[in-house]
Amino acid sequence: MLWFIIIFVAVLFIYHHFIYPKLLAMLAAKAPQQVIDDTPLSHRETPSIGVFIAAYNEADYIEEKLHNLASQLYPNDKMGIHIVGDGCTDATADVVKRVSANLHEQFIYCTYDEIAVNAGKVNALNTLIKRYRDEYDIIVFTDVSALMSVNCLEQVAKSMVNKDVVAVSGNYLPKSSVHGCLDKYWQYQNAVRRLEGQLGAVNGFAGAMFAMRAEKVTPLLSKTINDDFVQLVSALGKEQCASFNDQIAIIECEQDNQTQDFSRRIRIGAGNWQQLNTIFKRVNQFSLAQTFSFFSNKVLRGVMPVMLFGALAALTMLAVLGDIAAQLLLGSMLFINLIGVIKAMFKWRTALPLIDSVNYVITSYLAGLIGIVSLSRYKTAWRRVSSSKPGVSMIAFCKRSIDIIGAVVGLTLFSPIIMLAGIAIKLDSKGGVIYKQLRVGRINEDRTDLIYVYKLRSMRFDAEKATGAVWAQGNDPRITRVGRFLRKTRIDELPQFWNVLKGDMSLIGPRPERPSFYTKLEREIPYFIQRTYGIKPGISGLAQVMNGYDESVEDVRNKIAWDYSYVLSMSRFSTWLKMECDILFKTIKVVVLGKGQ
Repeated sequence: MLWFIIIFVAVLFIYHHFIYPKLLAMLAAKAPQQVIDDTPLSHRETPSIGVFIAAYNEADYIEEKLHNLASQLYPNDKMGIHIVGDGCTDATADVVKRVSANLHEQFIYCTYDEIAVNAGKVNALNTLIKRYRDEYDIIVFTDVSALMSVNCLEQVAKSMVNKDVVAVSGNYLPKSSVHGCLDKYWQYQNAVRRLEGQLGAVNGFAGAMFAMRAEKVTPLLSKTINDDFVQLVSALGKEQCASFNDQIAIIECEQDNQTQDFSRRIRIGAGNWQQLNTIFKRVNQFSLAQTFSFFSNKVLRGVMPVMLFGALAALTMLAVLGDIAAQLLLGSMLFINLIGVIKAMFKWRTALPLIDSVNYVITSYLAGLIGIVSLSRYKTAWRRVSSSKPGVSMIAFCKRSIDIIGAVVGLTLFSPIIMLAGIAIKLDSKGGVIYKQLRVGRINEDRTDLIYVYKLRSMRFDAEKATGAVWAQGNDPRITRVGRFLRKTRIDELPQFWNVLKGDMSLIGPRPERPSFYTKLEREIPYFIQRTYGIKPGISGLAQVMNGYDESVEDVRNKIAWDYSYVLSMSRFSTWLKMECDILFKTIKVVVLGKGQ
């Protein structure tokens, strides 16, 4: 059964990435060629186009973007540029107002609206849609950092001479990346969309630039993540299609490093999962070609992270049970991933095409899985991916990579132990198997995160009914027989791998304390609160492996020095990495030797 799951997922993966493009090529070769009439449109035939841009702190790019739009081979009196600043805190507004004065001299209509507080890209675009949509025949949505070929608006207009075409986009060209795999990904995406266009079955565009008929553009729900996709799907029908225009080039000016690309893919993963609901609601409105395209591409891409996680869990269980083939396959995957982690840690630029490609696919789907798990976190606020602090990016990237790999391996490897422990807990005492407890998470300058930490229940279900929140003591009578073993081996902490995967916690970090203890601890231990400033709490940590569980304020006081030692180690990459590995090995030693409490 486990091998069936693995093979089934592998077949779908191969179909999605390799067989589907081949089928598209075969079908496109037999379909009538979609040819765009290159005859210039008369001024009367030329549709009016409104360019909508949502901007958040875009002072570095907005001037070049406006000059790019002004250079379009399109009648100035037939286009308008509308920018909305979404709570910008930089000089974006000043730059736009200065450049727009020059545009007005060229008779190019340009407006700037400002939203006082950052409300999210979708809300910003909704503002423009409600105010300006009805002034135009076609709406072009574009990012500030994406430049368009000078014929872009002209080609959009020519594509929409065909009344069945409701949306248009073109080739997306990312800025050449350090790791190279991003370039290959977009070459693949452009090729697939080109083939889908021949069948009238384009099911997605690069959000950097896409155009739609104005009457098909509608305001979206504020929690929408992939706004470009939802707008497109809402407009498609059996007689309405999207077009891929090969003469349009969309050139990205920003360069994503691996950390930024990973963050972007987390958001895309959340959006891909969210948009499944939109697809299933609209599926009856699609043509046969569109239905084939959506299910082979968008649906499989949305569910693939979950399916691959299931296949990995099945493979890990087989390896634990002694299946040699599974052990070899799992070992190979871990080895390839380890090479990728080492390359990232030491910034190796040497290209290893096969290993780099495999690691990019694994990392992409891992990011997608994190996005699905944390879908509820995506509200309306948005930020530039590239606004991350460069000083801590390498440690942050490596630490998060270790956390994700460790959490996935931990959950799959220890799932049988968690299940057996759960059965033992139910047989031993009343109450649930897993309980959640509110703890204080990472503390930042403007906010303190409160998180729910998951643990296997080791005490009676009514342990704090009479006393309220109190520390556990040595030989605590509230601890059950099974619970004593779970705490001694730290098995009760295993569900916290889920907290790590969600991003609430890290594998290594200061112990998360309960809010009810915080006031007392801060009063009696100076600078106690600073121990988790800017750092996620951990399942294990230097203080935990050196001192064990807390039983009193004095125990916490003794552990503060260890927590600060860990924080100080993060000032230098090599020191942090050595300490991180040392804590991991000490944690394994505690578990194996049963030195917990």
